[in-house]
Amino acid sequence: MTLRFSVCLLAVCLFAVRQGPAQQLTIRPTLQTGDSFQLEYTRIVEDSRRPQANGRIRAVVTVRVAEANPKGFLLAWTSGASSVDNPEIVKNPVAAAAANALKDYTLEVQLGPDGQYLGLRNEAATGAKLQSDMDAMIESLGRQLANPAQRQSAGALVRRLMSPPVLLGQATRDVRTYFALNGVEATAGKPAVQSMEQPAPFGTGLLAATYTLVLDSMDAHSARLSSTTAYDGQELSRLAARFFAQLAGGAPAAAASPSLEMADSAAYTYNRAYGLMSDIVVRRRLTGSGGVNRLDGWDVKLIRHPGEESRP
Repeated sequence: MTLRFSVCLLAVCLFAVRQGPAQQLTIRPTLQTGDSFQLEYTRIVEDSRRPQANGRIRAVVTVRVAEANPKGFLLAWTSGASSVDNPEIVKNPVAAAAANALKDYTLEVQLGPDGQYLGLRNEAATGAKLQSDMDAMIESLGRQLANPAQRQSAGALVRRLMSPPVLLGQATRDVRTYFALNGVEATAGKPAVQSMEQPAPFGTGLLAATYTLVLDSMDAHSARLSSTTAYDGQELSRLAARFFAQLAGGAPAAAASPSLEMADSAAYTYNRAYGLMSDIVVRRRLTGSGGVNRLDGWDVKLIRHPGEESRP
């Protein structure tokens, strides 16, 4: 009896040691002043209603750490030229200009102590410069187009694609995508579920969502995480109806409003040595009545980590 009890006790102890405490991970950058790294962004669009606009836009972003202290980080975030794989976009001068509208702009990105995104320090100055670029583009097109209707149509397209709020929104979305999990504490085997409000994909307003984050695996060098976001379909449809009614200059028409569903999924690979994401894959699927079927994707790769020489 005693021997059997001892064997059982030993087995329990070995099981406990093997199991160990649950793996925990805190996502926080270990950057120092003067560090720099490069990211490759690929933006993916697949829209069943506008296949002529489908494609991938690739750009390399160089990030330099201007300040790093206990209060947080100040980053100089500079976008390079964009390459587009869709010749239809390249042939459109406005769309091609919009794809490279932020080339060589340096955004001063402010992060908190744990690397969480706080904002752009030079947002006002950048917005003013983008406004000047947009005005110059409209003026240039106006000189090239003799037909007043064509000038008006081209000007409206420039304002839709190249207005400072649109371009700054795209830039801050890229920054937020990369630093989205900074400051998060994750535990293996314990999915974190949070109710939140996210910006609507069109127009203005906030959309109720349920966010779930899972720490899938971790070792001494890296960690893999995944997340899903489920949105309130009824509220999404309501915001869509309001947005398109505003564009048409009328009141929302319930009968013409599509019924929409939207969901996000993301996968992250975290480099523990640098406290940076080495790979991010984000996919957003929007579906609904009337043939709505759109996929938006963002792929981000760390192509040069701190300490490596700059790539051309």
